[in-house]
Amino acid sequence: MLSNDNYCVILAGGAGTRMWPLSRKQRPKQFVDFFKNGSTLLKRAVAQMGRIIPKENIIVATNIGYYDIVREQLPDLDIHQILREPAMKGTGPVFVMAAYHIRDLNPNAKVVVLPSDIQITDEESYFSTIEKGMAFVDRHDTLLTIGIKPTRPETRYGYIQIDEKTMDGMYLVRTFTEKPEENFAKLFVESGEFYWNSGILMWNVSAFIRTAAAYLPEVTTQFDMIYSTCHNRDARRNRLYAFYEAFPHVSIDYALLEKAGNVYMATGSFRWNDIESWDLLYDVSSRDEDGNAVIAADTLTYNCNGNLIIENSHGKKLVVADGLSDMLVVDTDDVLVICNRHNEQAFKKYLNDIKLKYKGQDFN
Repeated sequence: MLSNDNYCVILAGGAGTRMWPLSRKQRPKQFVDFFKNGSTLLKRAVAQMGRIIPKENIIVATNIGYYDIVREQLPDLDIHQILREPAMKGTGPVFVMAAYHIRDLNPNAKVVVLPSDIQITDEESYFSTIEKGMAFVDRHDTLLTIGIKPTRPETRYGYIQIDEKTMDGMYLVRTFTEKPEENFAKLFVESGEFYWNSGILMWNVSAFIRTAAAYLPEVTTQFDMIYSTCHNRDARRNRLYAFYEAFPHVSIDYALLEKAGNVYMATGSFRWNDIESWDLLYDVSSRDEDGNAVIAADTLTYNCNGNLIIENSHGKKLVVADGLSDMLVVDTDDVLVICNRHNEQAFKKYLNDIKLKYKGQDFN
């Protein structure tokens, strides 16, 4: 267990549209129990980090519209452990909000920030990497991310390119690259210089706020003003809500990490998966001898391979499938989706077409 100067922020504010129809506007994927084992992505992330971070130092950052769901799923959290984002502005402003909030609690704080939708196995190696990383950012005014050694040319993940320069065993980061085309992904893996971007970031609050002030001054200036003039948390929150809508919509990668010169990377040897699409959920699901992943469903399959089948309606149904390959079948109370498992970009089109054709009906 790390000391009381160590904090964790779990990001749980995304919309999760690529995992519709289980992930809905009112209850997106981080609040969904995909495997029907009583544990949502958020609950699992909090429980896991509670084994290394003091539980009172775990903070959930979410959209204000999801506050009640967080309270429902995590009733043991104090209300001040839930940061409410007034509008969806990307991870840049959320990181800044979390940094100021934690600095107010503990100016000596070291912080690890992670998405709620990552799945980690080999916890011993994972926790060891975080412990070493938190010690690193305690000694150095840097931002530290975790890179995962790639095992294949993967186009669904972002990449981190490392420099030859190291400090205390951590690599200086040269570049960040969003999801590449397949030919670039092959070159990345062959070069040995690129790692998968885990989305996990560590920093001490002083270093982060100084870095943010250099690259997101339009956000930090407002926080400086709010925290210097409002000494009551409720008053601060009200002032923040008045300014938040004007903040830029920007990711932390684009706003800070791609520009700052003080970003380092720790190498993670644990198994890591990012569950942000149905195809990626398939990767972490148990499969039969034909490669079919069946979740919470009674099924009969014939001549089927490589499918993901989920039955999530309240009335238990038997699913019979014949001749399907690499398909996604998701059945809910009001929507049945049957499509190619790999075509995650199509979900944006599905939702747009539904809005146009079924006005007045809420399938989102």
